[in-house]
Amino acid sequence: MRAAKIGLLVLILGFGGVIETAWAVRNRIGIGPAGCRVLRGKFYGPSFTFDAEEQQPVPAATALEVENAFGGVRVIQGTPGEVRVSLRKVVFQPTEETARAFASRLHVEKTLVGTVLRVTTNRRELEYGRDDVGFETHLEIAVPPDTPVKVQVEHGAVDVADAARAEVTSSYDRVRVERVKGPVVIDSRHGDVKVSGVGGTLSLNARYGDVGLEDVTGAASLTVEHGEVSAERVGGLTLTVQHGELKGTEIKGDLEVHGEHTGVDVTGVTGRAVIETSFADVTARGVTGELRAKTEHGSVHAIEVSGAVVAQASFDDVVLERIGGAAEVAVDHGGLTASGLEKGIKARVSGDEVVLDGFRGAVDVEVQRAGIQLIPAAALTEPVTATASHGGIRLQVPRESRIDLEAAAPGGEVQVDVPGLVLSGTEAGRASGKLGGGGSAVRLTADHGDVRVEAPPAVAAKNP
Repeated sequence: MRAAKIGLLVLILGFGGVIETAWAVRNRIGIGPAGCRVLRGKFYGPSFTFDAEEQQPVPAATALEVENAFGGVRVIQGTPGEVRVSLRKVVFQPTEETARAFASRLHVEKTLVGTVLRVTTNRRELEYGRDDVGFETHLEIAVPPDTPVKVQVEHGAVDVADAARAEVTSSYDRVRVERVKGPVVIDSRHGDVKVSGVGGTLSLNARYGDVGLEDVTGAASLTVEHGEVSAERVGGLTLTVQHGELKGTEIKGDLEVHGEHTGVDVTGVTGRAVIETSFADVTARGVTGELRAKTEHGSVHAIEVSGAVVAQASFDDVVLERIGGAAEVAVDHGGLTASGLEKGIKARVSGDEVVLDGFRGAVDVEVQRAGIQLIPAAALTEPVTATASHGGIRLQVPRESRIDLEAAAPGGEVQVDVPGLVLSGTEAGRASGKLGGGGSAVRLTADHGDVRVEAPPAVAAKNP
């Protein structure tokens, strides 16, 4: 018992040591765009704030480059011919007197080289001096209208607005970019990103943070890990994402998604949509071009697609509604439900039932371990082939159809009840015949299931 108590005490002391080490690491080690570096001083306890402001005349078309290690950067629109830099210094010291003395040595560094103004602080000089003081430097910079902006921050929030173009590298806080006329490039770690009002293209790389896009005129190319993505009114989107989610609205161009453990829900794609993911569902509405959707361990739901649809799913279902082009479906361990197919379907399904309601065009369906229900929208004018194993087949045949029927049910029964359909051959488990003098081939085969060929309910009621 004594040894057990000593062991428990050692565990408690060890856990306390881990917490203390983690606290020290959190406050002294920074892993940002510039790599791994030790942050001098402590960033807790009493702190005092001091403000300073400077102006810098600049020629027309001057670009801004900002580097800040520990503190936020905000770039806003100012007046032509001048850059105004406001520095807010936050110093962690026991007394205001000692904090003010340290803050007096902290200042902005500005360098104008050609048409590029570089702005930073003398942080590194103070960090590696004799002092061991924690401090933050927050910069607000007002620049002439339509200034190209480049910002690099290791620990702090970034806000950029009303620039000609923007390039941001940031970590451990949020990024906001809005109203930029040209292209935008963002690299963010451990912080949310919000982008709106971009007149050019967008290139974004983000890890461990959510991403929101609004009103991006050009195409957007994103790589996101461990974060949710929302996109509204974007001029085309290419997304590579892991462990997240995409919700998109009004993608005014092609959409391409390569995901892992990521759900996809998009509405309104003006162009082609290609979506591939895993362990999550795919929903696409209002696609004007072709839709290709594939998910492993998830479902596919396609609604109002003008072009063709190619859908693959496993361990869940595929649902198609109002599809203008030809459909091709493969489902493993799931089922298929489709309505409003305008140009037919080819499907290979295993594990659950297939229901085609209100279809037009040719049908080629094969199902394992389940049955098939086929309800055409109008008279059959294209070939229909349906094969089911360990399940039955039920087909409704409008009276105006012109077909050649061949039905077989090894291990089951064939029932045909269509007014006007003339049977030319009947035997156990088989039937053949013609409707309207013959026409499109209808081939139905159910292995270990029944086949039923019947008139639509309204017609059957008139012909009891």
